[in-house]
Amino acid sequence: MNQLILTYQKNVKQTFDSFYYNSSENNQVLNSIKNIFNDNNSQIFLWGENCSGKSHILYSACNHFDKINKKCIYLPMKNYKKFSSDILHGIDKYDLVCIDDIDYIFGLDEWEKDFFFLVNKIISSSSKIIYTSSSNIAVSKINLKDLHSRISWGLILKICDEDDLTKEKILKKIISDKEYNVSTNVCSYLLKRKNRDLCSLIKSIHKLGLYSFSTNKKVNSKDVSRILS
Repeated sequence: MNQLILTYQKNVKQTFDSFYYNSSENNQVLNSIKNIFNDNNSQIFLWGENCSGKSHILYSACNHFDKINKKCIYLPMKNYKKFSSDILHGIDKYDLVCIDDIDYIFGLDEWEKDFFFLVNKIISSSSKIIYTSSSNIAVSKINLKDLHSRISWGLILKICDEDDLTKEKILKKIISDKEYNVSTNVCSYLLKRKNRDLCSLIKSIHKLGLYSFSTNKKVNSKDVSRILS
């Protein structure tokens, strides 16, 4: 197995096929990633709201390119406190470097410096790097101006929020994957409630699913308000 995912995040089987979208913008995002090794551009910077699927896309990229024998590494910067910036040394030797939530280390001088050296090495080699962030690089608070400049050289794409039909598919997939005893009509019901952002919807589905496990009862739309109150 050429793909490396940190041990505490192993066995994540995300694929591009299981990333549901309906927008042309998100179609462009996936096509750009799938063709990254056919492009002279070494970097792709993806940004979008929480729960927009950034991690899903990076895992999908690792799984996709692993099938064609590309060496891939995934690093979640949300967990940067669990390791030092030394982890960046030498990873330019991988074909694809996926950096999730890079904005977590913006403003941290040591991390920024080591990322600057990493990006320079990748740009001068045949390796590729994909970053995700919750904000556009143009407004990111980076102390090291040279790092800001280097990242800005790459392709910058936004992951767009999807329509209700796509959100409903995502919720139904969670129910299926987790084997929750939750009626699928709950998904459309949730989309009629006040909190309709994807993060809130996913949180609600998990709460309903865990309730179904603890009570050994099926959850229907009539039960939602009582359980989530």
